[in-house]
Amino acid sequence: MIITKDVLKNLKLKDGKISEKRCQEINAMKIENPYYPFEYFSCKEEYFTVSYNYFTHSEDERIVYINAFHPLPVLRRESSEDYDDIFIMIIDDECFKIKFDYINHRKTYVDNICIEDMTYKLIADAQLDNRPDKDEIVYLIEEMDIFAYGGMAKIGRDD
Repeated sequence: MIITKDVLKNLKLKDGKISEKRCQEINAMKIENPYYPFEYFSCKEEYFTVSYNYFTHSEDERIVYINAFHPLPVLRRESSEDYDDIFIMIIDDECFKIKFDYINHRKTYVDNICIEDMTYKLIADAQLDNRPDKDEIVYLIEEMDIFAYGGMAKIGRDD
C-alpha cells in the first residue's frame, strides 16, 4: 500500500483490539528483537510476538502502530544506559522500525493532569527513507502517536 494524501484524508484511526487473524499475520512476520537476549525489555523473545492485541490501528487493520520494544521501568530506574523505545508500523505486510531521538520532553502538571510537550527527530531508517511516500508515512506516524496519547500530547518535529 502506498500512502497518499487521499489515503490519509479518508483514514479512520482506532485505539483498541485488533483481530486474532491480524495478530497471527504480525507474528508470522518474524520481526527481529534488536534487544534480544537482554533482560528487562518488553519483548523477551528473539522475535516480536503479540502478547496483547490493543494497538493504535486503521479501521481496516491494514495499518498497525505498536510500541514493540521498550525497556521495563526497572531497567530505566537501575541502569545508567539509555535504551530507545522502538515502535513498529505495519502497513499491510511491510514493517518499519521507528525510533525517535527526543530533543525536548517537558511535562507540566495542571490539576493532577500531566501534559507532555515533546519535540523529537525520527532516526533515519533505510527502508523508510527509500519509500516514495516517506513524507506521508512520517505524517501518519505523528498522527498515530498523538492518537495513541488520546490526542493530549503536543508533539513537534525537528526535521
